[in-house]
Amino acid sequence: MPGTADAANFKLGMRSLAGAVSIITSSHQGRLFGMTATAVCSAAAEPPTVLVCINQVTTTHQAIVEAGVFCVNVLRHEDRELSSLFSGVQKGEGRFREEHWTRLATGAPVLHSALVSFDCKVVNRLVHGTHTIFLGEVERLQIGKKGKPLLYSDGQYAKLASLAHGEPLPEGLDYWGE
Repeated sequence: MPGTADAANFKLGMRSLAGAVSIITSSHQGRLFGMTATAVCSAAAEPPTVLVCINQVTTTHQAIVEAGVFCVNVLRHEDRELSSLFSGVQKGEGRFREEHWTRLATGAPVLHSALVSFDCKVVNRLVHGTHTIFLGEVERLQIGKKGKPLLYSDGQYAKLASLAHGEPLPEGLDYWGE
């Protein structure tokens, strides 16, 4: 049944789009910034470029604008508590425990345990509505050990299971619901 294309219906529809969970980080004037996001994708292989969409009201957005750098840290399914921490459970630099983070070329925080981290310099940006779309050319990347990504779908965290290995997938995804 068709619905109107208003914000409420759009948000409801987008809940059906499962996404990998990442922590987007930046560093500006000696301060660390970070937030959880699912609006991340590859934009080009030549040159290696990623795209992130960041709400303009976040402090991480302002840090990316001013510093011109960010890092996409793709989370493992074991990292849902870390994802929640960066989703607003805690604010500020206390979320960055020194033993969990390092830095590569840009100075943006890089998560040791991430599946992969893309350390980027901003090469373009487009403001649209409440968000800015940042294109980041990958300066360095850190590939972690193999694992399964943390997913977010229908308002809850999920983990991926392999159909090729016969792992069960109730209703398509293995949800960690309440």
